[in-house]
Amino acid sequence: MLSSPIFLSLIIILITLGAWIMGLSILKTQQILQLFKTEPEKLSWRIMFLLMMFFLGGYLLCIYLTIERLIEWIPLLTGMVFFFGSLFVFFSVTIYYLTLQRLFLIQEKYRTAKENAESALFKLQETQQAQMQLIQRETMLALGTMVSGVAHEINNPVSFIHGNLKYLHQYSHDLLNLLETYASVYPNPDVKIVKALANSDLNFIQSDLPKLLNSMQVGTTRIGDIVELLSNFSRLNEADYKKADIHQGIDSTLVILQHRLNASASDSKPISVIKEYGNIPKIFCNPRSLNQVFLNLINNAIDALIKKAATLSQTTDEIPTILIRTFHSQENQITISIVDNGCGMSEEICRSIFKPFFTTKPVGQGTGLGLSISYQIIVEQHGGSIKCTSIVNQETKIDIRLPIKQV
Repeated sequence: MLSSPIFLSLIIILITLGAWIMGLSILKTQQILQLFKTEPEKLSWRIMFLLMMFFLGGYLLCIYLTIERLIEWIPLLTGMVFFFGSLFVFFSVTIYYLTLQRLFLIQEKYRTAKENAESALFKLQETQQAQMQLIQRETMLALGTMVSGVAHEINNPVSFIHGNLKYLHQYSHDLLNLLETYASVYPNPDVKIVKALANSDLNFIQSDLPKLLNSMQVGTTRIGDIVELLSNFSRLNEADYKKADIHQGIDSTLVILQHRLNASASDSKPISVIKEYGNIPKIFCNPRSLNQVFLNLINNAIDALIKKAATLSQTTDEIPTILIRTFHSQENQITISIVDNGCGMSEEICRSIFKPFFTTKPVGQGTGLGLSISYQIIVEQHGGSIKCTSIVNQETKIDIRLPIKQV
């Protein structure tokens, strides 16, 4: 049976296929050798290459022996193939083992490098947040100090004027009564007095002087209210955390920004502020930090309104508006909502505005710190939440939710 032509042909075909596969393996091994740069790395694969060349020679010799019907030599060739085959398997397993060792070593190095990078990134983020908080704290402290100083300097002379207005009012009233009494006693005064009365328009003075004093009284009272609001905004001499009136903080912030609201741009309309305050209780918070949040958010709303006014036609009848609402959103929670009808933002930008150093303003006009600090104040310091929703060229809405903590 072994010498039959069909069986010999089948053997030749199988050996030929084996030789062809071995030839492909030799080509692949040559490509693998080109990947290594050093001789120690190439050594094992060179041995594998020589073994493959031996196997290829053995296949060719086996084909020759089969064709020549020299079957008695095939057992010897088979023994040699088995021996070198075991060497081939040994080197294959060894190379596979070394490859796995290198792979595991690289994976361990990658894992260590990744952990180190993540640790460094975390420390960098912590450092950035600490720097942002320090910068913003120092900025707000400087602003609070300046505002407090200005309020104090204004308060002294205004208090003096306001305190003496009642005496001035009384003195002027007495003088006017004295003139009336004098006119009734001496109905026919000297010619010089008649000329002086004509030049001074005494009748007008008698009617206008009380009005003038009342106007001054109203003005000094208004200045006193503004000074009080400025002092409330700075809160330098108060504890960090206390029960505070949110409405008072918003009002004092609006006073600080009144100049921007009245003249948001040289050729644009003044910004209208609509306050819809709900019946909310005082909450335990850091009022100075919350004033910082209100300042950042309202400032951004003003910037959005200015940008829209600059890009759109001035013929529009739309009034630039900031709506501020406060209300009970849940039993133990209040919501402060700040809405402007400015230029708005895309959804992608809206998702990024609370990230550190993110800004949509041109270089030199924005640091990217304000909203990031606001997020930290609301979320991390007060345990609340802050959310932004916006529609391009229509509106931007910021919702702040703060818990009502029981102290």
